[in-house]
Amino acid sequence: MNYSVQVEEVSSYRRRLRITVPAAVVKTQLDKAYKDLKKKAKVPGFRPGHATQRVLEERFGPKVLSDVGGELIDSSYRSAVATLSPVGRPSLEESSEIESGKDFTFTVAVDVEPEVKVTGHKGLGVTMAAEQVSEEDVQKAVDARLARRARILEVTEDRGVQVGDFVLSEVKLTLDGVEVANDPGTLINTGAERFYPGIEALLVGLTKGAEATGEFTVGQNSALANLRGKTVEAAVKVLALQARTVPTLDDESAKELGHDSAEAFVASVRFELQQQRDEVARNNARVALLQKLVELNPFDVPDAMVEQQLEALTEELKVRRAYQGEDVRSIRFSEAELNDLRSRARFAARAALLLAAVAKEEGIVVTEDDVTKKIEEIASSRQQSAQAIRGYLQSEGAIPMLRDRILEERTLEWLLENADVSAAPAESEQA
Repeated sequence: MNYSVQVEEVSSYRRRLRITVPAAVVKTQLDKAYKDLKKKAKVPGFRPGHATQRVLEERFGPKVLSDVGGELIDSSYRSAVATLSPVGRPSLEESSEIESGKDFTFTVAVDVEPEVKVTGHKGLGVTMAAEQVSEEDVQKAVDARLARRARILEVTEDRGVQVGDFVLSEVKLTLDGVEVANDPGTLINTGAERFYPGIEALLVGLTKGAEATGEFTVGQNSALANLRGKTVEAAVKVLALQARTVPTLDDESAKELGHDSAEAFVASVRFELQQQRDEVARNNARVALLQKLVELNPFDVPDAMVEQQLEALTEELKVRRAYQGEDVRSIRFSEAELNDLRSRARFAARAALLLAAVAKEEGIVVTEDDVTKKIEEIASSRQQSAQAIRGYLQSEGAIPMLRDRILEERTLEWLLENADVSAAPAESEQA
C-alpha cells in the first residue's frame, strides 16, 4: 500500500508515527467496500445487487467509513513498524475523517525495543569464589551413594529389634475387650509403620521369638480409619527380623557402581563434587558480571517488556509451587511479592537487551548445530528422544526462544572469559 510516514522519537523507546494514506488509495478502498456491499446488501425497493452507491452511502455510510478506516490504519501501521521492533500494543492518538478523494491521516504511538549501546563490558572485575571440597563432603557423598544401593536383608546376628527394622510379627489387638485385629504374620516397619503406628514401642528391643503385651495408641496416620487415635491392648511376637543394609565401600561394591576400585570411586566422587562447586562459582560470577553490566549501562525499558518478563517469572514460580503440591488455580501473589517480582522483571528486561547488544558488538552467534546440541542436552536430562523435544518446541513455536537462551548463555560465558577475574581470599585471610 502506498503511504507516507513520519516517525518522531518521543523517548528512548517511545515512537510516534504520523501516517498519511493518499486520497487515491482511500477512494479505491471505499469504492471496493461499496462494490462488495452492493452484492450482498438488502435494501427495500431494490433487487439484490441493484442499489445505487448513493443509497448505500445513506444507509450504511458510517459503518463503511469505520470499517475502511480501521483496515487502512491496521495495514499501513503494520507495514510502517516492520523495522521498528515494536513491543506491546499501539495506541491511536488521533485520525482524520475518512472521505473519498481526500488524504487520510492518523497518529499512532508505540513502544519499541530501546537501541542499546553497551559500554564497559570488557575487563569487568569479578571475584571467583570456588569453594574447595573437604574430605567430610566427600565422605558424605560416598555414604549417600552407597545408601542408594541399600537392600533389605534378613538379620542373622543375635540382637533385638531396632528403630528402622522390618519385623515379621504376630499381632493381636483388642479394643474394649473386642478383638479388632488378628494377624498371624504381618510386616511391621518400625521406622514408618502404615497400619499400626505406635506398635513399634512394644517391638523395639525384642529378639527373634520373643513376645510382649501392652497398650499403645494407634497413630492418626494409620491406614485403618477405625483405629486412628484409639488406645488398644496388644500382644506381639517377633517371627523374623529384617534390616536395611548399606554396602560397605570396597573394591567389589565400587565395581558395582561402575568403578575399578574403591579408591577410583572416591576420586570420581571428589572430582564431581569439585566440578559442581566450580560451576556454582562460575554461575555466581556470571550473575555478578551481569549486575555490573546493568549498573554501568542505565536506560529505561518499556513497561510492555517488563510485563513480559513478569509473566515469565510468575509462571515459573507457579510451576515450582505446583511441584511442591500446591493447586495452581489457588496460587496468588501478594502486593509485596509482585513488587519484588516486577523489580526483578525490570532488571531481566534490561539485562536481556544488554546481552543482545554485547552479542552484536562481539559477533557472538548461534548456529543450527548449537540448537541441535542444546536439544540433545535437554532430551538427555529428561530421558526423552531429541526428536520428541524438537517436535514439541516446534509445535509451541519455542525454537526462537531457545536460540535466545543459547545466545544469552554464550554471551555470559564470553563476559566471564573476558573479565578481570580474581580468586576469593582464603577463610584464614578473611578472619
